[in-house]
Amino acid sequence: MVLGIVVVAFIVISASACSGNGANNDAAATTTTEPAPTTTTTEAPLSAGKQFSFYVPAVGECFDVRPIGNAAPIYLRLDCSLPHQNEVFATFDYTDTKTYPGAEKLQTQAKQRCPASWEAYVGKPYETSRLALAYALPDEAGWNNGIRHVVGCLVVDPASERRVGSVKGIAE
Repeated sequence: MVLGIVVVAFIVISASACSGNGANNDAAATTTTEPAPTTTTTEAPLSAGKQFSFYVPAVGECFDVRPIGNAAPIYLRLDCSLPHQNEVFATFDYTDTKTYPGAEKLQTQAKQRCPASWEAYVGKPYETSRLALAYALPDEAGWNNGIRHVVGCLVVDPASERRVGSVKGIAE
């Protein structure tokens, strides 16, 4: 019943505002808001996220890789609603060896395993998506420090340096 009252009140107000009785009607100006951009080159401040020197990817996380002078880059985990470079859509543990297998071997495994999880996360087959696939690979320093041997399958937007919002289920 309340819904009926709201709708009726809206119709009455709208009809009276549109009536042309010759009087000077000062109608309120309306503005429309454009939807928020989905891509940007603006980076979120370091204080907006959690910084890591070694990053273990987890599905659904968004992050940047930020250079810090001459030091090793940091990983900045961000809320996906903030501008970010990467979003993790799948992960897998590389357990074939205890010694670091090298980036080439890890990337080969990622190329074989990541595309199979793309559609379930993004909502469109990888082959027809406008988005691109990238990888977060463990490096030798992290591997030798006992950091988990997780390979991250990443979605990146080739149209922009950063994306705002998650790609989960967007079917792009």
